[in-house]
Amino acid sequence: MNRHRAVAFRTTIQSGQKPWLLPLPFDPVTQWSTPARPLWKCGHGHRVRGSLNGQDFHGAVVERGGGFWLMLEESPATAAGLDAGQPVDVLIEPEDA
Repeated sequence: MNRHRAVAFRTTIQSGQKPWLLPLPFDPVTQWSTPARPLWKCGHGHRVRGSLNGQDFHGAVVERGGGFWLMLEESPATAAGLDAGQPVDVLIEPEDA
C-alpha cells in the first residue's frame, strides 16, 4: 500500500444488492491526480485495492448521481462480515499506485 496515495475513511454501506455501494467522501480524480479510465464497455472509473474492516479487496470507484462510489462484488463484503446500513472502515488506493 502506497501511504502517500492511500485514503482512509469511515462510511456506511448503501446497498445490500450486487454490486455493493459505498459512498466516497472525496473526488478520486482530484485526490489521486489520475483521470478515470475505461472499466468496462460503457463505464469509466478507477480500479482500486484496499481493505474493508481489515479484509483485503479489489474493486472499482465510479461516478454516479454526482457522487463517487466504491463498487464491490459480494465476496469482499461477505468476507468482511458486512451488510447494508452498517458502518465500515475503508482504506483504498488506485491499483496503479
